[in-house]
Amino acid sequence: MSEQDNVINLGQKRPVDQEKVNVAAAAMNNAEIPEYMLNQIVDDEFPVITDTVQLPSKGVFYRNKQSVVKIKHLTAEDENILTSPDLIRNGKVLDVLLDNAIIDNSLNADDMVVGDRNAVLMYLRKEGYGDDYEVKINCPDCSEDFSTIVKISEIEPKPLESMPDSNGEFFVDLPKSKWKVKFRLLNGKDENYLSQLSGKNKKGKKGVVYSNLLTERFLLQIMEVNGNRDKLQIKKAISNMPAIDSLFLREYVAEVEPGLKLETNYTCTNCSHNFDGDIPITPKLFWPNAKI
Repeated sequence: MSEQDNVINLGQKRPVDQEKVNVAAAAMNNAEIPEYMLNQIVDDEFPVITDTVQLPSKGVFYRNKQSVVKIKHLTAEDENILTSPDLIRNGKVLDVLLDNAIIDNSLNADDMVVGDRNAVLMYLRKEGYGDDYEVKINCPDCSEDFSTIVKISEIEPKPLESMPDSNGEFFVDLPKSKWKVKFRLLNGKDENYLSQLSGKNKKGKKGVVYSNLLTERFLLQIMEVNGNRDKLQIKKAISNMPAIDSLFLREYVAEVEPGLKLETNYTCTNCSHNFDGDIPITPKLFWPNAKI
């Protein structure tokens, strides 16, 4: 280490950075400044805060098996995304926010399973707008609504406990039909596809219109039924799946899926009843001033 490396500047002039001098000179002469030089100055003087987030999936579903992802904390620039009417209208605001926040080139936000995406989004919210998340809860005892604060830092991770096979698929026997089903977990691309379908309804008998998101979700998830991996055959199986099997499969997927334990303990401010309940996800998560 040189003698200069041991010097601590307490108000003195910093050592001259010739490249910055060149930028300043160029600016004075109205010359075009190379973008790489501007970026370097911004990075040196006003660095963005970065961090790493542990992924609940432990990286099992990704080719490089990475268990952490590098992200940058929310900035004023990101608030442009959160307040974009077009992004809010088409439901893509959190997808764009997540994609912008992840600066790890080895893992794309669209390829991350939903539980990992949620874990990163919660971390971004905590670091961006604070630990307090206001929610409105209905008391099961007195049936009255009350507002309370959930501490995001106290939301526990739900790690991967049941391991998938080498294809990233899980196996389950359905209780009523006895079908042997293999399924995978949804990722960001799947969620985007389903969100695009949310406004499109299916027309049934007598002109009745209804959503087919549940069966479309199954069609994305289910990779094999009784050894058959043909999607047309799987679609037929889904259409004829007994309701009790459908419920069982949804609950089993939720059980094995890593992510966050979105539940906590509440005390009703009206009757003091203490109970456990889900943590609702409302606009106040990323828009703290929103009315609920």
